Amino acid sequence: MPEVNIDSTIGKYEQYIENVLKEDLRILYLKLQKINAELTDLIQQKHTLKVIVDKSVHPNGIKTQVNIGCNFFMEASVADTSKLLMNIGLNHYLEFSTDEAFKYLDARIKVFEQKSEEICNKAVETKAHIKLMLIGIGELENQKNGKKS
Repeated sequence: MPEVNIDSTIGKYEQYIENVLKEDLRILYLKLQKINAELTDLIQQKHTLKVIVDKSVHPNGIKTQVNIGCNFFMEASVADTSKLLMNIGLNHYLEFSTDEAFKYLDARIKVFEQKSEEICNKAVETKAHIKLMLIGIGELENQKNGKKS
């Protein structure tokens, strides 16, 4: 009779690992991908800002093409790059000086790096739970095999 309990316990543990812990791990990795994509975008914005404000590259301002809708582009030239509008979320734009824009981007990058680290720590914790459960399953199987001998 105890062997039936051990087999059902092992089955429950394996189900818990597959249905709960591995699903949690999958969700954490999806969240991590989203945060890393946002972090990559912020780093790219910071690099673009550095290029825009570099007077040695663009002494007379910058020239660019702006999408005016339906993939129609209009050429634009910007002589003064000391102030710019940045999307701060929910399509709200705020005017920043270049120094303020760098500080804003640095702060956002720091926040997303912290979020990424938190999610990585949760993923490591979930992996540790999976390993502990597998060790427990191994011990139960050893116990079951020890009673058969």
